[in-house]
Amino acid sequence: MQYVKGPYRAATSPAAQRTYLNTLLFFAASLALLCIAAIAYPIFYYNYVPKKVISIPVHLQYNSGINPYGITSLASNLMLEQAYDVTVDLEVPRSPANFAKGNFMVSLFAIRSVPENPAFSFSFSGAAHDPYSHVREDNVVFMSRRPTLIPYEDPLVSTTSRIVFMFYHIFHPSASEKTTLTIPMGELVEFKDVLPLSILVDVEAGQTLQVYSATVTLVARLTGIRWAMYNHRIISFVVCTTAFWIAEMFSMVFAWLILGSLVSGRNPGNTGGAKWEEAAEDPRIDPAVPMAPFAYSGISEGDLGFKHEDDDDDVKVKDESLDRETLVDLPADDEEDSEDVWRETGAGAGTGLSHEKGGSLRRRPSRGGRA
Repeated sequence: MQYVKGPYRAATSPAAQRTYLNTLLFFAASLALLCIAAIAYPIFYYNYVPKKVISIPVHLQYNSGINPYGITSLASNLMLEQAYDVTVDLEVPRSPANFAKGNFMVSLFAIRSVPENPAFSFSFSGAAHDPYSHVREDNVVFMSRRPTLIPYEDPLVSTTSRIVFMFYHIFHPSASEKTTLTIPMGELVEFKDVLPLSILVDVEAGQTLQVYSATVTLVARLTGIRWAMYNHRIISFVVCTTAFWIAEMFSMVFAWLILGSLVSGRNPGNTGGAKWEEAAEDPRIDPAVPMAPFAYSGISEGDLGFKHEDDDDDVKVKDESLDRETLVDLPADDEEDSEDVWRETGAGAGTGLSHEKGGSLRRRPSRGGRA
């Protein structure tokens, strides 16, 4: 039965319970920090990695000036010190009027102010605000002016293609009736100090240019960590989440150690509870025997009712030496008494000296009446 009670007492001791509690708290805190790291990565991704493609429609305004123009507001997805490729897409019909235009210019102005957009602020009273008044040196963040041309197509090749793919052109006539002009307005454009708030596009081809739609597209040129996070999202999620979690765990352990040192430093003399637990765990004490109440502070092994074997041996040696010294001091006429006393001493049953409760020694009276 002792083989069962010993491990049970060790497993249910206060020290073991503290270990169980600390382990449970550690795993619970680790799981909570892992969830926080998993949630923190998407937030970091959204704030660090820019949107790859930003496409904004531009509504061209006709009969409002020499050339058709359009104003659009930029989204808040742009980031400072990030390279972008800027392009303007014009979807135009393959009409004789457009072919007659030949080469023409397209201008783009990225400005830090927000002009009134006539596409959303039409007024019957009249006078539209001049958007070109915002094109100033202190207000323009980026500007570009590039040429473009509707691609030329040989008439014989065009006719042969239509005859060969006649059924296709019958069911999809728009495939051969329009084309999209992609004009690169800037490569690796970076905004250092301030982000533009709006873009002004000016198509310098006169009012007779026919355009279906116009679009401004900004494509982020990702490099380094941003490129890896965008192109390898699952691997980046695992790596970054693990790194965040490890950093959180180190911080938690460091804070735990500091807090433990502060708490232990406030109670340096509270050792009675620890001694009581050590006494309760000692195998030499029977837990079935009730113990008298005593103060937890200043408790010692002697107060608990047991002592070390080394101390018992020392006490026995001292008692025997004292008995022999007493026998030497006895007078010669008391040989019988001394022999009786020595016989008792040699047998280990008693000595010529009786130990009182307080630990003092007294001489046994002889038969002759001597004290």
